[in-house]
Amino acid sequence: MARFILLSALLFLLLGLGRAAAQRPTEQVLYLKNGWVLRGQLLSAPAADPLRLQTADRSEFVFRQAEVDSLRQRPMPPADPYKARGFGHYTELGALAGRNTSSTVNTSAFSFQTVNGYKFNQWTFVGLGVGADLYATQSLVPLFASLRGDLTRRGSILPFYFLDAGYGFNITGRDDALAQPVTYEGGRLWAAGLGVKVLFNRSTGFLLSVGYRTQRTVLTRAAVEPEPVTFERIAVRAGFAF
Repeated sequence: MARFILLSALLFLLLGLGRAAAQRPTEQVLYLKNGWVLRGQLLSAPAADPLRLQTADRSEFVFRQAEVDSLRQRPMPPADPYKARGFGHYTELGALAGRNTSSTVNTSAFSFQTVNGYKFNQWTFVGLGVGADLYATQSLVPLFASLRGDLTRRGSILPFYFLDAGYGFNITGRDDALAQPVTYEGGRLWAAGLGVKVLFNRSTGFLLSVGYRTQRTVLTRAAVEPEPVTFERIAVRAGFAF
């Protein structure tokens, strides 16, 4: 329940950031009787004759009031830095904080991962990821499929979601120093969460994300039933994307 409340609160925060980022300045739109439409900023009072308007390329135009049909104030079209489709890359690192459901070890772990794939539209990025998860007693190399998408495409702060699923290969090896030697095996993993991407330009941005991650492993000892171990963690990561 606590995890659900945490993720819900983060979702409302990210949506609020997205709405704030979407607010844009306004500009004057001048409609002339000859059919022309010019956008820019007035250099004179609206009722002045002649009327002076400066466009985005800093060109200045002068019109008599008799030539003007109407003058309106509109939101400026955004200088859209959004990358709608194409190759995408994510690299993230951070901490896996929480506890184990079937082990007494409850320390945090270090996590690194990189994902490469293709972005089909705002909502759908599909990729393959690989990384390293270093727990206190085990080290794993996760290989997973990743589904991601942006919750908005407006502004320079973009909230996003992610869903990961795959297999963690256990590289801890065999521990022969114990009374009963232990072999460590890997298992399934999945993760889900939310994050924000702060754009530097059209294709590059800084990432910050929070999610829930589950990794299963198995401890095998001679003449003993295999012991499953499940690592459940809150994943807090930072990184970059392009």
